[in-house]
Amino acid sequence: MKVFVSPTPEAAAKLMAQHLARAAQAAIKERGGFSVALSGGSTPKLMYSVLKDLELPWAQVQVYFSDERSVGPDSQDSNYRAAKLGLLDHLSLPAAQVHRIEGERDAHAAAADYAALLPPQLDLVLLGMGDDGHTASLFPDTEGLAASGRVVANWVPKLDTWRVSFTFAEINAARERWLLVTGASKAEVLREVQNGMGGIEGHPVEGVQNGLWYLDSAAAAQLKL
Repeated sequence: MKVFVSPTPEAAAKLMAQHLARAAQAAIKERGGFSVALSGGSTPKLMYSVLKDLELPWAQVQVYFSDERSVGPDSQDSNYRAAKLGLLDHLSLPAAQVHRIEGERDAHAAAADYAALLPPQLDLVLLGMGDDGHTASLFPDTEGLAASGRVVANWVPKLDTWRVSFTFAEINAARERWLLVTGASKAEVLREVQNGMGGIEGHPVEGVQNGLWYLDSAAAAQLKL
């Protein structure tokens, strides 16, 4: 595991935001643009609060999402809404350069349409990890873990709902994959992931290849570094 450990969740999020800004600037200088897929959940909000105040040529950035819940864009549960309120509304970023997953539609149709609008290769996919080891909306013991293609409609029995998610093929095809994971509740799972315990079926995040991990000290407490 390639790991950055910071003392607090806020510090870990700040470091990721700073590195993201540098990566975007480098990509724009080299290739003329930067594409990033944002993650869902609550942890990214800490990163958004820092990133919105950093200098970045947003006019040359394309924003995507690694997964979405089966809700509309105004729902409290929407990953898009969280990113919009925490980050996107504060930027000089053209609306046409924000590409949301239409979670309010049939999940299979939304997944197929989202796969069609993705660029050939994303520069960066941002991810998190749940207490059960899931990442994006690839949960333990779900069919999406073995899905081919770029985007999948994944039925999650324990939540009794469909999710739309990047596949591992799409995640691992990006130039880079960064994971922001904080809190003591993640420590044991991270130890198991480091030791390859459970595999992708048990800890889906193990399917992320060559990821760069941004952790706080509580999450990293059981790792061998």
